[in-house]
Amino acid sequence: MKATWVVVADPTRATIYTVPSGMARLRQLVCLHHSPPSVKGEACKPCHRQSRHSDPVPDTTEVQAGSFAGQLALHLQDAHRDRQFDELILVAAPALLAELRGCLSQSLRDAVIAEIAKDLVGAQQELLQEQVLRVL
Repeated sequence: MKATWVVVADPTRATIYTVPSGMARLRQLVCLHHSPPSVKGEACKPCHRQSRHSDPVPDTTEVQAGSFAGQLALHLQDAHRDRQFDELILVAAPALLAELRGCLSQSLRDAVIAEIAKDLVGAQQELLQEQVLRVL
């Protein structure tokens, strides 16, 4: 049986759920929080690589989202490598979803079976469950 994870994220936190067999209620696995860079003066950088000369200076929210998207992608990559899940559903506001998508390795992109472009971090469990059932 395939294990499916649902990642519900905003720029500062993400909650990861698993979809139990028989479509029972989502079960929360872990809640991750943004960790700022540990080296003083180290800048948070978005994952996508573009020329520094043509990039406008990102605002704080954009930088924070890029940094957290990278942290989240690394966490997911480690879990996928350890075979903790087979399929992935991403739930985030459109801007963060795009940033996260840019941070995912090819193997993680291949594992994504659905995306929900909504900020549902603070949503009630029933609403999240309903949204996930619609894409499965």
